[in-house]
Amino acid sequence: MPARSSLPYRSIVSALMVAVTVSSGCTEDDTQDDDAPPAAPPTAVTSAVETAPQQPVKKSWAPSRADCSTVPVFVAGASAGSVCAEDATREGLTVVDLADTWTPRIFSPSEDGSAPAYRKKYLELASQPNADLGLHGIQPTMSILATRLADDKRRKCEAALDLAPIGEDAKSKAATVAIQGELVCEGLMKKAAANGRMGQSTFGALEIFRRRHMIVGAGVDGDTLTAMSLGGDERAFRALLRGLRERVADATGIIEDGSASNQRATVQGRELDLTSFARSSVALENGAPDLLDAATDVAARELGWSNPDAAREFIAARGKDGFVSLRVALPLPAAPAYHNAAMDLRVEIDRGDVFYETPGAAAAKRKLHGEVRRPAFVVYAKDGAREIPLLSWTTTIGGWKKEQLEDGEIALKYKESDVGDRVWRRLIAAPAWMPPDSTPDNELVRVAEDGTMTLKSDIFQPGYRNAYGLVMLIHDEALAKDDEDPKWADHGIRTHGSVDYRSIKNGTSHGCHRLYNQLALRLSGFLLQHRNAVRRGNMRAGYHRTIEKDDQTVEIDIPSRGYLYELEPPVPVRVLEGNVVGESQSPRTTVIRLEPQEPKST
Repeated sequence: MPARSSLPYRSIVSALMVAVTVSSGCTEDDTQDDDAPPAAPPTAVTSAVETAPQQPVKKSWAPSRADCSTVPVFVAGASAGSVCAEDATREGLTVVDLADTWTPRIFSPSEDGSAPAYRKKYLELASQPNADLGLHGIQPTMSILATRLADDKRRKCEAALDLAPIGEDAKSKAATVAIQGELVCEGLMKKAAANGRMGQSTFGALEIFRRRHMIVGAGVDGDTLTAMSLGGDERAFRALLRGLRERVADATGIIEDGSASNQRATVQGRELDLTSFARSSVALENGAPDLLDAATDVAARELGWSNPDAAREFIAARGKDGFVSLRVALPLPAAPAYHNAAMDLRVEIDRGDVFYETPGAAAAKRKLHGEVRRPAFVVYAKDGAREIPLLSWTTTIGGWKKEQLEDGEIALKYKESDVGDRVWRRLIAAPAWMPPDSTPDNELVRVAEDGTMTLKSDIFQPGYRNAYGLVMLIHDEALAKDDEDPKWADHGIRTHGSVDYRSIKNGTSHGCHRLYNQLALRLSGFLLQHRNAVRRGNMRAGYHRTIEKDDQTVEIDIPSRGYLYELEPPVPVRVLEGNVVGESQSPRTTVIRLEPQEPKST
């Protein structure tokens, strides 16, 4: 297990439970149907650091020997010597990797240096200054985040802006001028296009803005306006802290994010997420508090990142390439006692309110039903005789989807999400999606204006836009429980990452349980740290499909399914039936035929 420090978990829990404050800038719940009233936002809680009892710490560390790999130590915003990396645990420190070679754990190299093939691509995308793929699971390097915060040109540009109109009347021309000014200062829009009128160039820049700041939305919505009103310095600082949070999660093995208790801890007095990715709900019994943001708050304090100026001082002190290979040792909170290398875990997926009626009838039922309970994804851990919900995230279940029939016609078919007991025993990094024969050809190709047909390769090749995202967990059903020769059935249902965030917020899937890509990656790292995981490497696929249309032929070849980890023992998964609403109490087995449609031109 990663190194842990001596700040007691129970003290943090106590402080989180009592130090409740109302947050400024709460956002609307992202997990409700469009016709449902917004749920209560999660309660923001102040950091537990100020009230948790502190253990005395050494004022300075020194390596125990000369021939070791050393890591600088930071305490209370100051350098406190260095330690041999392998001694950090014994010294009550946690090594946090801030280097540009960091990836989520699922893409990390093994002891012999081998790694999933996608690791190289991940690092390539993470190091591109304008890729802005954090919303899709590709965390920018800390060097990029630090450079943005320290950008004097941006700061000088923004100093001339008046952001007040954004909060006063978002539809006014003055607000549009302020919004466009922010986009120009961030380098997302050309100055010549900032004319005080909302047009395609502005909306396009806003899409990039949302990707950069991890906002799920559209147009000039509430979350976007809230982010705009913060100003560039504050946004860049929160982005730096979010980058720190993912690295703290990886270093500590903590995944408890407050979603199970409907609370959020602040980091240096700030709520880091500008969009709510977890399910806003009533607190679950024994739900874990927000240990992750609490640990990130401690990490920021020890590094001295209390505000944008303080973080800039740290960046300046490190120099131009200060984050390229930077690892730091910090006194972080100890993990809960139930954390260990072989945690007793289980997963429960509640399908929520289920509508089996045909699409039109189901839409009418939803309106009559009122507030619709979305599917929920909960991970539990055993702590002695009790169970603790570690997290509660929104997810998806199946619904009506297009399918290609044997005669080539397109129809709607209800894609059911299996109910019952399953297990996760296969975890796949950067999975490929192998379209089943029932996937319509039109969904796999795009047609240019000149009629040329090309593949939508990004939806099946490994990558963040893949239909399975960057992580996939296969739902296997145990058919025979012979320990020596167990038999398993794969019904095609998975838990996986996705960039189809609209479906996670309000829609349905083809039967699988979708998660936001960045959360799926965080979950995969947690599983690899708390389960014995055997690397099996690349899975051979040998998939081939030919698509012929209008005298054109395109070929799909998929050589590998992805990089396989086997979890030992498997993680139990139970999918609950949920609440079936309406007269139809089971999915319709017949299809609804549709009129033929041509592929959309691009």
